[in-house]
Amino acid sequence: MAKRNKDREQWKWIKLLAGTALLIVVLIVFSRSESLSEGYMRTVYPVLATVFSSVSVLVSFSLYDIFVIFGVLFYLSMIVYAIAREKRFLDFLYIFLRFTVVLVAWFYFAWGIAYFRKDFYARCDIPEIEYEPADFKDFALRFIDDANLAYVKINSLDEHDLRLKIEALYKEKHDLLAIPYSNGKRRPKPMLIEPLYSKMGVSGYFGPFFNEIHVNDYVMYFDYPFTLAHEMAHQFGVALESEANLYAFIVCASSDDPQIKYSAYNSVLGYVLNDVALFLPDDFEELKARIRPEIIADLKANREHWLAARNQSLSAAQNKIYDAYLKTNKIASGHENYSEVVGLIVSSYGRF
Repeated sequence: MAKRNKDREQWKWIKLLAGTALLIVVLIVFSRSESLSEGYMRTVYPVLATVFSSVSVLVSFSLYDIFVIFGVLFYLSMIVYAIAREKRFLDFLYIFLRFTVVLVAWFYFAWGIAYFRKDFYARCDIPEIEYEPADFKDFALRFIDDANLAYVKINSLDEHDLRLKIEALYKEKHDLLAIPYSNGKRRPKPMLIEPLYSKMGVSGYFGPFFNEIHVNDYVMYFDYPFTLAHEMAHQFGVALESEANLYAFIVCASSDDPQIKYSAYNSVLGYVLNDVALFLPDDFEELKARIRPEIIADLKANREHWLAARNQSLSAAQNKIYDAYLKTNKIASGHENYSEVVGLIVSSYGRF
């Protein structure tokens, strides 16, 4: 009996370690093959997205948030149980490792392989334009003028109507954007612990485990359409934050709805001004003065709005964790990837 138990113990470890090694090898292969990852995201992912989103869309609350809370509590309970019951370390390690392997496999095959696919330039066959001071100034002038024309005062929103319009824009442009349609169902959900996310400055996020989109109700009216379009881009299999910003800008800027169009320009203008300050410091004040005062007021109001909710310690911790997460998934710039949307827009402005 003792030998049989020992053999059973060894066999379960062999299976777990073999499965872990296989998972690591498969993920390494995907991470080193953009073509393989691109094929996966165009063929297998849309099926999984449809399955998971068809389940999650049936409920109004976030399955992702509940799952994350459950996962944290499960890990903590394992530690407490191991200490209280004086559980053998190997038993604890086995349960811990098995759960972790399942989580990692679920994350990557449900969506995370998107981090390894071809970038926007390769997918859409668009050449990358290098920043040249004169050309970038011309772009900034054009962008600011277009933003000024797009300005509209927004005092209220019909979120359902906006979602349908943005969905229609993705459907119209999915071939140009090189994303399969429909890639599942998109039903924006509130955050389960919204006050905490607001303190960390999180306006929205995509839940990969159940293919769910979340938008923070704390988002200001003029920022809502862009935030929604950004999270929808993630659901379409766009992993990089800069590319999700680009897709959100393209679809929103092309809208006939003034609120959606203005949201695109307002949400990206801050990134453009940051790059102007970096690459054209002598022209910064001139270009900033060209912006309508109403838009400047909206940018200032949005900044003050989020600063009022922000908890500096939580925000800094969230930024560091997310920065490390992005760098782990081959995004060398980490959290700064959001701002790299300007280079993508410079290369593609007017093409969509």
